[in-house]
Amino acid sequence: MIEEVVGFLEDGRWHTFAEIRDGLGIPEAKLSEVLKFLERFGFLCVDKEEKKVKLTSSFLQLPI
Repeated sequence: MIEEVVGFLEDGRWHTFAEIRDGLGIPEAKLSEVLKFLERFGFLCVDKEEKKVKLTSSFLQLPI
């Protein structure tokens, strides 16, 4: 599930929670767990007011 979310966010743009949930067909509770995990380890920028996220530039620069 983490891989799918990261894949969805790999364009480096802001995405709303709803956009990710609907695009991947992930239940909101599971999506929330994944986003919290990515945020906890500094891989995600979160705009809680607008309910959107994007991967950090440092995460995007990691070698694949």
